[in-house]
Amino acid sequence: MASVIPYTKKLLIQRLRQDIVNDFPSSELNVTENEVLLYIDQALAYTIVGQVYQGAKVEGNLAMPEGYLTTYALPALTQNSITREWETTLPQPPLSLPLGYSITRGYFASSTNGMGTDVIWIKSKRVARRRYLPQQFGVYGIVEGSKLILKASDGSSLFGNTFYVTMAKSRTDSITETLNMPDDAIEAIFINVKQKLLSRLQMRQDVIADDISSGATNVTTK
Repeated sequence: MASVIPYTKKLLIQRLRQDIVNDFPSSELNVTENEVLLYIDQALAYTIVGQVYQGAKVEGNLAMPEGYLTTYALPALTQNSITREWETTLPQPPLSLPLGYSITRGYFASSTNGMGTDVIWIKSKRVARRRYLPQQFGVYGIVEGSKLILKASDGSSLFGNTFYVTMAKSRTDSITETLNMPDDAIEAIFINVKQKLLSRLQMRQDVIADDISSGATNVTTK
């Protein structure tokens, strides 16, 4: 089976440059690679959230498209000496979707025991009250920006365990990393970023229109 050519953000930037310069041959694309990356990351997050809510109008419930999801092994857990809770760092702050959609899964796994039970997520507004309610046995997870807080219901140590999350990520780690998204979303992002760049640069367009009537030109016919 033939391998698929990976589509990276670097290729997307090259496509944007070529498309804009071809349309405006008398102009230069005076924009840095990092600035284009900012536009791409913003458009990616906007596209993902928009597709989730648009899909909810059709299906009647929220669902994260599988094409955006990636599983990450998070950095080693460290224990807070004051709260005694365990903390690690997410690849980025979750997208502006309800918990359970911005992060779809979280679990421990090891080569010895395989995949463990999924973590029980607690929304931030319910953290204080849940401390006084009966708790289901397992590990509870709380998200604060890029920080992930974990705590076992029986207070047991989580030291040495590797934690995995499955989530949609829009931030750039490497310009050469493969874009983890459906092809239709790539086209939507391309159009979005191109429009922002044209607005930002205020580039003039060379328009050729052969169908303009004589009355709309400065040429007098006899």
